Amino acid sequence: MNNEFQIVFPFKKNLQNNISSYRKLIQLYSILDSNEEQNILLDFTNVRFLSANLLAVLGCCVDSTITKRKHKIAVSNLHPKIKAVMRKNRFNRYFTWEDLEDRFHSTMDYAYFKATTAHLVDFEKYLLLNVFSRTDIPTMNLAYKNNIIDNLLEMFNNVIDHANSNYVYVCGQFFPKSSNLTFTIVDIGKTIYQNVTSYLSKHNFEYPDITLKWAILPGHSTKATEAPGGLGFSTLLEFLRLNNGSFTLISDNEIYEIQPKTKNNTEKERFKKLDLSFPGTIVTVTINLKDKQFYILDETTNNLITF
Repeated sequence: MNNEFQIVFPFKKNLQNNISSYRKLIQLYSILDSNEEQNILLDFTNVRFLSANLLAVLGCCVDSTITKRKHKIAVSNLHPKIKAVMRKNRFNRYFTWEDLEDRFHSTMDYAYFKATTAHLVDFEKYLLLNVFSRTDIPTMNLAYKNNIIDNLLEMFNNVIDHANSNYVYVCGQFFPKSSNLTFTIVDIGKTIYQNVTSYLSKHNFEYPDITLKWAILPGHSTKATEAPGGLGFSTLLEFLRLNNGSFTLISDNEIYEIQPKTKNNTEKERFKKLDLSFPGTIVTVTINLKDKQFYILDETTNNLITF
C-alpha cells in the first residue's frame, strides 16, 4: 500500500496536549507546505489516543495545503476509538464515514469559519452552544461570562484584522476522568511575532525576546488605537488561573503556557521558543469543570468577586 505514496508521515506516539504533539503537527504542516501534488499517507499505527481538540490543528494544516499544494492525503491504521470520536465530532466530513451519535456529550464539533466579520456571529454561536451553555461550566454571572466570550471573540477579530487568514478552525473535547473541557482555535496567516515586531519597530519601541510577552499584556489589544495583533484576553487568562485550568498559545516559533497549580500551590507559567515555526496561531483553552467557585463581576466597579 505504501508504494502508492510519495510521502509517508508516521505519528510515532499518542497526540496529547503537550509541546511534543504540537511540534509533530507543525512538522507535518512544514512537510505538506514544502511539497507539490504529492500522494501522502498519514500513518497512525502508534497512536492509541488523540486529544480531539488537536483535530483543529490537523484539519487546518491539511485543508490549507490541499488547497494550495494540491495534495492527495490518506490515513492508515486509525484506532477504532479515534475513528469513533471523528464520527461524533464531524471530522468525518473528510471521509465517507457515517455520523455517530455522541450520547455522552463528550465532543465539541470540528468546525471552521470564514475569517470575516459576517461569520463572527457564527463563531459566537459555536462557543455558546459547545462551551457556555453546558450545565457543568463553573458558575458565573452574565457580565463575567460575556467578558470571557468577548475575549474569545477578540481572537477571531484578530484573525480578521491582522492575520490575513481565510478560515478559523476549532474543535474540542470533554475529558470525564479529569473533568476538563478543552478546545483549540487555529488559523494560518500572519503571526503574532510579525504583527508585534512590525508595530513596535514602526514606533521605535524595543520589543522583548519573545513577542508573546508583549501580546498578552492587558491593553495590548486590537481594540487599542493602532495596536497590532495584541490579544486582548486578560479576563480569560485571569479566569483560567483562578479556575486552575490551562492555556497554550503558539505563534511562529514562540509558545506561552499556563499550567494548573501543583500540590504546593505554585502555578506553572512559561514562555519559550520552539525549534520550528508555525505560520499562524494556535490557542488551546482548558476549563476545569470541577471548579465550584462562583465568579461575579461587579459592573459598577468592574471588580471580580469570587467565593
